[in-house]
Amino acid sequence: MFAKAFGAAFGLNFIAELGDKTQIAILTLSARYGFAPVFAGAALAFVILNAMAVTFGAIVAKYVPEIVIRYLAAAVFIIFGLLSFRPEKVEEREKTTKSPLLTSLLVVALMEFGDKTQLSLVALTSKYKAPLAIFLGGTAALFITSLIGALVGEGLGRVIPFKWLRIASGIVFMIFGILIALGIL
Repeated sequence: MFAKAFGAAFGLNFIAELGDKTQIAILTLSARYGFAPVFAGAALAFVILNAMAVTFGAIVAKYVPEIVIRYLAAAVFIIFGLLSFRPEKVEEREKTTKSPLLTSLLVVALMEFGDKTQLSLVALTSKYKAPLAIFLGGTAALFITSLIGALVGEGLGRVIPFKWLRIASGIVFMIFGILIALGIL
């Protein structure tokens, strides 16, 4: 059961997060601030959010009948499948700070709170009743996608002059702001 729950959480979260707005934000932040503080901030945000999701899922599993959980979990996955065909609506407010780690933590936490990957961990925990496996699988997937984004971003930071990275990251964040305001992300 552990391996099946771990695999389900890992696979679902890895696929859902590849190319997601959070991975692009991590790429942009690491191009500006470097790998270590951005990856650390993102990793800490994912640990906190995933722990909350798994805890909530375990509580639901304890007090809600199994048949209800099964149908609710199925409904959640069907709904998220359907919703993936339309733009997401996200409210993001980037806090201004001099700490790249804190900036990364806040950006990732705000972008991921209540996101499809976090809610999928709630549903998977309720279904499999294996909170540790779900936590580890989901968190491993998000760490790997964050690692990819942060390494690519830092690599760009080494090749492209900082002036251009600063301009590019400003443009990316403005585009995100416009898309969020328009309800596209």
